Amino acid sequence: MGLRNAVLALLGFGIVLGVALTVFRLPQPWFVMAAYCALGAVAILVERGRYRPVLTASHFEPTAERYRDPVTGQTIQVFVDAGTGQRDYRPEPIDP
Repeated sequence: MGLRNAVLALLGFGIVLGVALTVFRLPQPWFVMAAYCALGAVAILVERGRYRPVLTASHFEPTAERYRDPVTGQTIQVFVDAGTGQRDYRPEPIDP
């Protein structure tokens, strides 16, 4: 289980606990805890797509630069936009 999933599980537990304790009318403001946990869970789920912008493939040309990603083990091909110098890192397709 990755860190992201562990944090989501913990936040989910906080939501369920906060709502349950609010329903049983315990003296603490448990609904606020549930709301903050829900906000944290939404933030984690939304941030996933915000790191990598969508790049148009028409301006990028492949370079001879390749490397093996130490985490995934995939070979990464480097592309560059000659006009801006912006680089894009794409995994090479896996041959069947």
